[in-house]
Amino acid sequence: MSEKVNCPFCENIVDSDAYKCPHCGALFTEPQLPDVKFQEFSVFLALTLLTGGLFSIFWFIINAKPLTKLTTNKKDSVKLNIWLIILIVLFILLYMGVARYLVPAMILVILITLTYRTLRIIQKYTKEVYDVTPEINPYYVVIFNVIYLIHFIDTYKERVLEVHEYFNYKMYMPLMVALVLAFIALQILCIFSPEVQNFYQWIFSSLRF
Repeated sequence: MSEKVNCPFCENIVDSDAYKCPHCGALFTEPQLPDVKFQEFSVFLALTLLTGGLFSIFWFIINAKPLTKLTTNKKDSVKLNIWLIILIVLFILLYMGVARYLVPAMILVILITLTYRTLRIIQKYTKEVYDVTPEINPYYVVIFNVIYLIHFIDTYKERVLEVHEYFNYKMYMPLMVALVLAFIALQILCIFSPEVQNFYQWIFSSLRF
């Protein structure tokens, strides 16, 4: 059983291990998502551009364990891992050159699904730990998927403290639209351009150990 202490803000009695005062709503620690790697939006964006979008896939693989730890129930954990396994299988198929016209589109759908599942896990975790429910914009999930997810994580503290939709669309919208169009153009080029296909083959060959 945790000890009882006085809230430093309202002086009411609270549990010593509480993250938030149930009386005045003050947070005792800064909101954070423990152990999640590559939370900075600028770093993620740079790595994604340098790898031709492949780092978006790697991000979920790298953070599989930290995201599982954030889940508040086994059902969410199972769903997350199932979608992650499907993503890995599709990535292997892409690596092998199987159905190279269809697999990229399927990967995009899985990335949208994984983005939504991850945001829901973060939302439930935040509700349980900080008693706050940050908003999720479903349109951004579909349009920007992983880019929106990383921006959401990068601004997580502000979202919890201010409890509102923190995405500054006026600032980032031109960049996001350009990135989405570039991604679509890249997928089209993969179908019709041998040079782009060779670029992807070069990336995959460099990943071999």
